Amino acid sequence: MKRLPLVALTFALASPAGAVGSPTLKRSLSARSAAMADAYTAVAGGLSSLGTNPAGLAAASRPQLDTTFTSGVLDDTFGFLGWAQPLRFGVAAAGLSYYDAGKVDLHFTGGRIETRNAQRDFVGHLAWGLPLPGGLSVGATGKFYRFELAQEAKASGFAGDAGAQWKTPVKGLTFGAAIQNAGPGVKFEVESDPLPLTTRGGASWTWESSSKLPDPESPSELSGTRFLLSAEAVKVLDEKAIGTVGSELGMDWGPTTSIALRAGWRLNSDYARLTVGVGMREGRFTLDYAMAEKRTLGQTHYASFGVRF
Repeated sequence: MKRLPLVALTFALASPAGAVGSPTLKRSLSARSAAMADAYTAVAGGLSSLGTNPAGLAAASRPQLDTTFTSGVLDDTFGFLGWAQPLRFGVAAAGLSYYDAGKVDLHFTGGRIETRNAQRDFVGHLAWGLPLPGGLSVGATGKFYRFELAQEAKASGFAGDAGAQWKTPVKGLTFGAAIQNAGPGVKFEVESDPLPLTTRGGASWTWESSSKLPDPESPSELSGTRFLLSAEAVKVLDEKAIGTVGSELGMDWGPTTSIALRAGWRLNSDYARLTVGVGMREGRFTLDYAMAEKRTLGQTHYASFGVRF
């Protein structure tokens, strides 16, 4: 590796490798999940569950294509593209996420300056969700990641997620638990640091009311409402445990149109606490937006677009 007397890069390489790569592995893959503060472990969300609990994939009854784009508080961006395919035995899913931290100027010995990519990360996802008798569903995800700092330091490896959900006999009540990012440590140079191993568990409750049968000739009439409330505890390796709560109020107009209002809150978190969002479904298409307040650092915005085939 060349000598890089750049303070930012030196600090990054001197920091724990897991701390450099962990934000990419921990990011929300869905604007719906992000709007609910990622209190999503017990939510059967289909492809939108991939970032929290792969067992939720089992809820996908139709092929799904989802994309997510995130704009950070700096000049960084994050994106995700995924596909879910129901099969005879369960639901298979594949996806690719990326992170781009923007540009950075490197000052070399002798006064030479080069502009390079500050950080670029890629993570591939392969997952499976399987419904079982008794309201139980299970799932697993394999991840392959590649991290790169200033086009100089590189690290690659694999990680895995596993989870379960149980729809209890109590109407609308579901429990969920998952473990994420299990695998060997991240190794940029010589030493290896652990992945952000995450354990999470929680519950969700859904209430639905259908006021009347949808009338195709009156699409402007409210035909039904639903309310989702979720809560969970999350513990990341070497970080303090936090609690998250999320909510969603959905309203249906006619047989094909739906609008949802969402909000969430992270307890005991020094990072992002309040999250809000909105979603809309029109026929086969969905569009979701979320905003997370980063306290003194500003806001992060999420946008997702999906198609159901």
